[in-house]
Amino acid sequence: MNTQLTDLMHRATENLEPVTPDLLERSVQQGLRLRRRRTTVLSLTGAGAILATVGLIAGGVQLLGSPSNTAVASTPIPLAKPTPAAKPSHVTPQQTLERLKSFVKAPGRTLSQPETWGTSEEGFAAAAYVVNDGKGASRVDVLVAGGGVQGLCESSAANCTTNPDGSKLFSVTEQPEYPGDRNKDGVTSNHVEISYPDGRFISMTSYNAPAEKGQRHTRQKPLFTVAELTTMAKSKTWKFPPANVVKPSGKVVPPSSKIKPTK
Repeated sequence: MNTQLTDLMHRATENLEPVTPDLLERSVQQGLRLRRRRTTVLSLTGAGAILATVGLIAGGVQLLGSPSNTAVASTPIPLAKPTPAAKPSHVTPQQTLERLKSFVKAPGRTLSQPETWGTSEEGFAAAAYVVNDGKGASRVDVLVAGGGVQGLCESSAANCTTNPDGSKLFSVTEQPEYPGDRNKDGVTSNHVEISYPDGRFISMTSYNAPAEKGQRHTRQKPLFTVAELTTMAKSKTWKFPPANVVKPSGKVVPPSSKIKPTK
């Protein structure tokens, strides 16, 4: 039994190379080579990833740093265009007349004798209607200016109030067109004017006659009160021309307003 076992073991190991220092050394070197190879592959892979990352960062910095390539580095963001400055409105006297008509027309009233004067070049537009409500004719006029008009609040604080927006309101009730015995036609007027801080100006007048002068009055009081004229004058729907660029000519303002254009 022992002899058979010994023979079998001898046959199994008779071709094996004995463990020698040389065999051990070669085994160690092979193991070191395999380890170094694996380490080198891993190192190259890691280095490649690092270099790729550095390359991406460098490329991104270059792209972002270049004004011409900024849109390439990121999703382009549309820039809002600056809102152009509002151009002065070249409102015409005819447009002012139409706006006046929208305020004074009403059931039971007739409108006649439309009149316009002024130009955008002169910096103002004016219009007038004769309105009759069945109780007598009343001339109503309006003037809008972009600047250069000296209102009554500029020379006197009487009958002037300051609105919350900084504008100044002047008003007068049933003012005779002529003082004392000179007012033979009995014409009186209600008048308001508003002067804005930016130079815009508007005035409105209502008479108790079809004309400011030269005709007898046809009603005891003007058709529109100061309160009604003030409400109309404060409307945001009025369009103002730019400030006058040439010297005004002809009739500049409604005569009853006694407003003088600045020189």
